[in-house]
Amino acid sequence: MALEALEFRIIMKNYILLLIALFICSCSVKKNMSTAGVKKYSAKKVLRNANKSIKSFKNLQTKARITVNNKGKDKSNNLNIRIVKDQQLWANAALGAVRFLIDNDSVKFYNKLEKKFLISDFSYFNQQVGLDIDFNTLQRLILGEIITAISYKDYAGESESGYSFKTSIDFLNKSSEVLVTLSPYNFNVLSYVFDDGANKISLSYDSFNIINGSQFPVQIRLFKNGEILFKIEFRSFSLVEKINMPFKIPNNYKAILQ
Repeated sequence: MALEALEFRIIMKNYILLLIALFICSCSVKKNMSTAGVKKYSAKKVLRNANKSIKSFKNLQTKARITVNNKGKDKSNNLNIRIVKDQQLWANAALGAVRFLIDNDSVKFYNKLEKKFLISDFSYFNQQVGLDIDFNTLQRLILGEIITAISYKDYAGESESGYSFKTSIDFLNKSSEVLVTLSPYNFNVLSYVFDDGANKISLSYDSFNIINGSQFPVQIRLFKNGEILFKIEFRSFSLVEKINMPFKIPNNYKAILQ
């Protein structure tokens, strides 16, 4: 593999994990609501409602402050995120130095600091960053929705946090066991644990806000093999009728070889 392609793979893998963690969250952080006096539903009803639960919005935008833990050292950055439902995901990081535009057919990326860019289809994107998902699966994951069909035969038991269901999915370029935990009170996805036998990647959806009739996760923790990678603090969140997704690669930038 060419050196610049290897560098791109490392950059993209770091940023896609960042995007997954950030897109999942949706507005300013608040504590979980008390479940005292709240009706508890059966595992079958929770699963039935979670399987058909789809977030209702047209355009979403948010600003966040993320702190990434790398070898015990924290590094913070601001990120602007915009989503056109079922069409595009856009992200702008490091004061505009890095920008992404992802849709059903393509992945576009450029880096102002290195003056490099990439335009590819989704299959090349999967190959380089080690993912094996399509646009719709990525969108469900980042919105905290069920990402693969789950039936009651996948039921793995009840814990203090909720009902768990175990199945498998192709994730990080391998067949992985996925454990999904659902809230017994409001049908929300509380966590995912992806285990390919060598590594465990966990996403924890810690609190929710109701936006436009849908419950969005608003706080996220991302772990790899038990070690926290990201902490996220949201500054603003809004659903809008119109949204701009600016993406123009300067003429003097160098294409990353595929």
